Amino acid sequence: MSLRDGVCGNYKSFGIKGLLAVSSFRILGMPRQIAAHPKSIRHPVYLRLRTSDISLFNDVLLHREYEFDMPFTPRTIVDVGANVGLASVYYANTYPDARIIAIEPEVTNFAALIKNVSPYPNILPIHAALWNRDGEVTISDGNGKWNCQVHEGKGCRAITMCTLLSKAGFDTIDLLKVDVEGAEREIFSDCDWMVRVRVMAIELHDRLAPGCREIVERAATGFRQHERGELTFFVNQAALEP
Repeated sequence: MSLRDGVCGNYKSFGIKGLLAVSSFRILGMPRQIAAHPKSIRHPVYLRLRTSDISLFNDVLLHREYEFDMPFTPRTIVDVGANVGLASVYYANTYPDARIIAIEPEVTNFAALIKNVSPYPNILPIHAALWNRDGEVTISDGNGKWNCQVHEGKGCRAITMCTLLSKAGFDTIDLLKVDVEGAEREIFSDCDWMVRVRVMAIELHDRLAPGCREIVERAATGFRQHERGELTFFVNQAALEP
């Protein structure tokens, strides 16, 4: 299915407002974004047309794909590959007392993220790529900005998880969300920080970078896995013991 078909199929979530916006965009090139305010969230979010934003909105905020029954209430959440911030917004509404870090490397996605998370003082947006070293990387321009990939190179700040946690003052991550389009191989290779994670929700991308699942599963030794749709939830059994 093309991105255009996806937008057409998803505008129904917005009723007549969505139909008019999509029609106007096709004819006039405007508006470039649409506001959405489902009952489950406290503030509107802003979605760009002709990107994956509307599809993500349906998956994350309407269908609640990151909903997971946990035996505790998370206080520290890290959203890696936050895109335009919809998962962070979902978590901020579900766990209003949690401190949330939203890290996103792509410039236009990060600008949209800033707008979406600005009403939530408990969300800290960081413009960077999570990587296996501190320094810089290159971001390839994904189709519609939803599958941008990180590569060795220059141009975008790169930080390790240990650096990120140190700057945020997090000793542990109660809930880690990861969607990094194949960068799992670099992030989770030789990582020594997974013992600090209690629950992880991750979309694995073996189709883009073969071996992602094997590397993540090796890093998550001692975690129990739960599959749901495109997501894999890893639960650290040792971290949940009283």
